[in-house]
Amino acid sequence: MKDLSMPGLERLLAACEKYPVQTKTRKPWGGAPTAGSLLLGRPFDPMLAAFYSRLGGLLLDSGLYVNACDEQVNGIFMANERVQRHWPEPFRSLLVFGGKEALSYTYATVPNQADAQGLQPVVEVDPYEDIYAVPVASNVDRFFDAYARYLEFIYETPEFRDCPDARPLFPNEVPEIIAADRALMNMLVEGRFDFLMFREGVDAQRTHKEIREWIAQLQAAGT
Repeated sequence: MKDLSMPGLERLLAACEKYPVQTKTRKPWGGAPTAGSLLLGRPFDPMLAAFYSRLGGLLLDSGLYVNACDEQVNGIFMANERVQRHWPEPFRSLLVFGGKEALSYTYATVPNQADAQGLQPVVEVDPYEDIYAVPVASNVDRFFDAYARYLEFIYETPEFRDCPDARPLFPNEVPEIIAADRALMNMLVEGRFDFLMFREGVDAQRTHKEIREWIAQLQAAGT
C-alpha cells in the first residue's frame, strides 16, 4: 500500500511546511495494520494503511492528530480498544484513527460504508452527551486534502492568520471545504450516514436540529 497515491496527504504535509504549523511525525513501523487486515474485527482502510506505511503518526499544533502506530506505542489499537469498551453501537463498529488534541472529538472511518475498492468514508464523532457522528470526507485522503485546504484558508486570510482566536473550526465552520467533496455529498443525499446522525436520546431533538442545520449548510455550500 506504500505506492497508493495520496495527493491529499502530500498537500497537507506541503501546507505544514509552507505555513507556520509545527508538525510532529513518527517513524513508520513494519507491524502497522495492512489494508483489509482486521483491527478488533474491523477491516483496516487501504488509505489508512498507506498512511501508516509512510508515517507512524502525526500531530499538528493546530490540534489535528493521527494516532501513533510505531514500535513504541500502538496508539490506534489502544484508541479502538477504548471505543469498544465505552461506545454504544453503531459507533463501536467505527474505526477511530485520530482526533482533536485535548478534546474528545475523534475522526473515524466507517467500514460498513466502504466503496468497491474498500475505501472508507470519514466521520467526526462527537461523544459528548448524546453521541453522534457527522460526515467529513469520502475517504481518508480526501480528509487530509480537506484539512490542507483548511490550513491554506486560515493562513491566506489575514484576519485568521493574525488572530488564532478568530479562526473558524474544522470541519463544522468551513462547510465550503467539506462540500467540495462531491462523492461525500452524494453519500449524504443517499442517507448513508443517517444511522450515525439521527438517534434517540434525551437531547435528540436539539442534536437533530444542529445536524440538520449542518446538512443545510453543506448543501447550500455545494450548490
